[in-house]
Amino acid sequence: MNKNSLAILLFTCAGLACPAMADELADATLQLCEKVKSCATEQMSQANLTPEMLQMMQPMVDTMCASLQGNVADVPQGHALYPHAVACMRSLADVSCAQMQASGNPPTAECTAYEEKARKLSMATDTP
Repeated sequence: MNKNSLAILLFTCAGLACPAMADELADATLQLCEKVKSCATEQMSQANLTPEMLQMMQPMVDTMCASLQGNVADVPQGHALYPHAVACMRSLADVSCAQMQASGNPPTAECTAYEEKARKLSMATDTP
């Protein structure tokens, strides 16, 4: 295992079109965050990292949830995308640590559907 794969794991959600914070969605986002933190902590404990590297990486793990929540777009309850956003976050939380580590941004059917619906909705609102 290399140090780059840990960095990829730590920032798994940074590249996602992650939705956010409204009841079920907040819970699903927190569940994903806890999963990513758990995987990162597990990977760090198995890596042959120097104490200095561990000390440098720990703050990133500790602030991961706040960072994730700060980087996501708001999808309000009742919005057409809300249930799809919740399903996407939940599906990502169900991905194994090995899958997260292998792909960095594992595609799930739920997230693919969410992205497709968001794209269609965006195109519908962009047309004059």
